[in-house]
Amino acid sequence: MATDCGWVAVVAFSSFEDYERLRRSITGQVKGGEAEERRVRKPYSGLETLDEHWYRCRATGDIWRLVAPDPPFPGIFEKT
Repeated sequence: MATDCGWVAVVAFSSFEDYERLRRSITGQVKGGEAEERRVRKPYSGLETLDEHWYRCRATGDIWRLVAPDPPFPGIFEKT
């Protein structure tokens, strides 16, 4: 079993395609049992209108937030 999920923080996606690529990768990890989707407890910047998902890496227990780009906001992937 992996020691972590191999996730790296993204402070701004360079394109929507980059966001979608990461989202597909994480979805695959969820399907494979390496990660699980969690309920968003505190929306990013208090904005409930953003497309936001939280994931927990089972190997580390760390919870990460993935927020889709919504121009001019470039999106983000970070540990919560």
